[in-house]
Amino acid sequence: MHTLRIKSQLLARHHELLARYHDELARANEELESIEDVDKAGEQWDARVLSILGHADAAALGRIVAALRRLDHGSYGTCTKCAISIELARLFVLPEAATCFDCALETERTHGSPRTRIVLRAAS
Repeated sequence: MHTLRIKSQLLARHHELLARYHDELARANEELESIEDVDKAGEQWDARVLSILGHADAAALGRIVAALRRLDHGSYGTCTKCAISIELARLFVLPEAATCFDCALETERTHGSPRTRIVLRAAS
């Protein structure tokens, strides 16, 4: 089934992103254990994780988690903007896609994302 293949792709990418930062996160956890104030420690840990991940990887991780949630809730493969089915070829190229090709193209025209242009060309 296609959803199993896509879920496998999403989980592999999720693991890859987290594994890249595993050592840094382990160090952040060690630092967290040495801080006595729990609220302050939690805030410092969150800030440390975000700074370690970097903007692009944090955004990618967010898209992957959102796609996994859509899979779990049965809404995966449906465009979040227009509610039509997302093209299967697009999902294979970009399994975390939340929008169909037309909505992604419209978003690119409006916001001009270079990453979207690359993915749109690959999917067409």
